[in-house]
Amino acid sequence: MKCPVCGAVYRPSSPPSLNCRRCKANLSDLIRLHDQAIWHHRQALYLLSQGNYSEAQTYNNSAISLHYSNADFHALAGKLAALQGEFKEAISQWQQALKLDPQNTIASNCLQIIEQMS
Repeated sequence: MKCPVCGAVYRPSSPPSLNCRRCKANLSDLIRLHDQAIWHHRQALYLLSQGNYSEAQTYNNSAISLHYSNADFHALAGKLAALQGEFKEAISQWQQALKLDPQNTIASNCLQIIEQMS
């Protein structure tokens, strides 16, 4: 996560600080949104493990809406779409994950499998 004021990468510190280390901007709202996105993503992972793909997709979509630039959220969205037979959406999500993080192994592996099946 980056500071919207100066662009510095936020890294939790010890003791915890809600301010940017570079420009000292208050990042508490941004941190709260990030934490909410992570919570929604974890709920989606749990629901996926329970086989509840539709509800998992709802939670993961919430995570994406809160923190769009997280490649793992998009990789999971692709997996959930594929499990529900929505392969065009799955491919789109995996491609987005790779745009955000070219090293995302989940998205890369899933796209390779789709290519091999074609």
